[in-house]
Amino acid sequence: MQPDVESETRVWGKYPNWDDVARFDYGRRMWCLADMRARLLAHWLDQRHPYCERFQAHRAQVEEALSSEASAQRLDEQFRTQNTSLRCVAREIPPVFGSFFS
Repeated sequence: MQPDVESETRVWGKYPNWDDVARFDYGRRMWCLADMRARLLAHWLDQRHPYCERFQAHRAQVEEALSSEASAQRLDEQFRTQNTSLRCVAREIPPVFGSFFS
């Protein structure tokens, strides 16, 4: 394997869930914009969102992942010291949907 592929496989596994990878990648891009970050938080914390409670339980790690400028590999190493992984944290990033996203 090429070094890039090896490090990506270490982070996302042999069979990545591309929805999780996309929520992580696009979430980071949106998180950089203060207005969008406020909209995302309002949406995810809205009681109508089906993952509201789940997001609240993992909020600190999700925010850490989205706000970090570290590479995915470096971030994964950090999370592994906390007995989790970037793959697990990315799974906790809620989707954006519904008419109440404003």
